[in-house]
Amino acid sequence: MNSILCIDPSPSFCASLSDLANDSGLRAVLCHDVDQARTQLDGTQPFILMIVSNEIAAGETGLPLLQHARRQGRRATMPIAYIMAERDLELARDAFQAGATEVVLRTDDELIRHFILEAANSVQKSLQAGRVLLVEDENCQAEHLQEICLHQGLTVDRCISMEEGVERLHQAEYQIAIIDILLKGLNSGLTLVRHIRQLPPPRSLMPILVISGFEDAARRVEALRIGADDFLAKPFAEEEFLWRLQRICQPRPGHDAEMPKTAIPDLAFWQQQGLSSRESEICEALIRGLNDKQIAHDFNISFWTVRTHITKIFTKLGVLNRRELMARHLPNLGT
Repeated sequence: MNSILCIDPSPSFCASLSDLANDSGLRAVLCHDVDQARTQLDGTQPFILMIVSNEIAAGETGLPLLQHARRQGRRATMPIAYIMAERDLELARDAFQAGATEVVLRTDDELIRHFILEAANSVQKSLQAGRVLLVEDENCQAEHLQEICLHQGLTVDRCISMEEGVERLHQAEYQIAIIDILLKGLNSGLTLVRHIRQLPPPRSLMPILVISGFEDAARRVEALRIGADDFLAKPFAEEEFLWRLQRICQPRPGHDAEMPKTAIPDLAFWQQQGLSSRESEICEALIRGLNDKQIAHDFNISFWTVRTHITKIFTKLGVLNRRELMARHLPNLGT
């Protein structure tokens, strides 16, 4: 059973979080002080969500725990909801800068329930059992990716060259191909991407994730231009790798279809509120319902760059979270 980490001194509040987690098919690990929380964060147990309160003990807040969690690679992109007793925009900004992904008032039971349900839904979108073609010539990287895929119930066939990849494609059916750009031999992984897209359907429609130790825009653009579904630069977090696989194997429904464009402020509206051009674009994406990782992918920027922009957006607009952003600005539409 997947777990969430809840840090709060109140047994009754922790009990309510535990009940919400159980209702969503999750298990809540409860901590009532900083030492218990640090022990859990330093351990190996994975958490799909962390809920931490600002007030933990006399003289102790949850802010250092945010920073402690973010310093660990396996917790780097874990969703963290920071709970505040009162509406304090300055404290909210500090929490975002320390690593919180959401800030919510302690009395907002509905929003807290939403965070837990959202976390539960994110893990229910597991990959269907299938076979992966992994084309990677670096042993350590290949073994790590293979282990991740195996934990998802996927069977992995690994090869180290474009030529071996072509041979494998004629021997078996694959659900997805994960291809490194630099390979053994004369041909690159991009050559294999081109080969796959020239095969007859349904093989030509196979999702392809290209990985590379180079983060330059030229390689990314070329990989996507010739048919890759996504591009991931090394090094990357395990959680991001899994999210990319889930995204290209199970395309998310378009958010624009759920909210008509006429119901979203245009970029000029946001710039009139004091946002920069990039902040206006990201604010529009927030209104459309995209999460931080989706925004990072769509804008080809890092997860943490997105977090920095969101912190500035919320500060400039005087809101605590996405709900306040929508509640305050969606009524302005059409006026």
